[in-house]
Amino acid sequence: MTHRSLLTLVLRIAGIFLFTKIFDHFGSYIFSIWSISAMDILDKTVEAMDRFYFSNLFLLVVNILVSFILIIKAEWIAKKLVKTEESISIDLNVKSLTKVILLTTSIIWIARAVYFLPQAIRYCIAVYEKTMDMPNAVFYDFEMATYIFKLALAIIFFLRIDKITNWITKKI
Repeated sequence: MTHRSLLTLVLRIAGIFLFTKIFDHFGSYIFSIWSISAMDILDKTVEAMDRFYFSNLFLLVVNILVSFILIIKAEWIAKKLVKTEESISIDLNVKSLTKVILLTTSIIWIARAVYFLPQAIRYCIAVYEKTMDMPNAVFYDFEMATYIFKLALAIIFFLRIDKITNWITKKI
């Protein structure tokens, strides 16, 4: 297996995770729109809720598009990100085990970051609405600092795996 094929595999898995996320929110977005709009009693509140549901439906459509791009164009993205075609060889020693642990951690964190990207976007929209003093601004329970920190660490682990492994093995 090469670095490029591993990245292609990770991107496809991330696309599948992202695509399965739409089923988590499908019922709440779609059913809520139709059930609330069907009630005459809540006719005045539907106008205020239209913007909220429109942004969530927009995020749902973007989620679907990004997941299909990640699944279909994974090889192309991997060719752009990984320029050399090196095979991954693993011998069981401290250095290789450290590399495997760091790569696995970074792959999981990158896939998780891609999976939670729509929630991060929704959180940023809520922060923007709150700073603009919009009355319907609703904050979501999302840990943006943890999201950014883990994504940054995953990218650092993935790009600087040799230097980090050498530093860790020096300390042992």
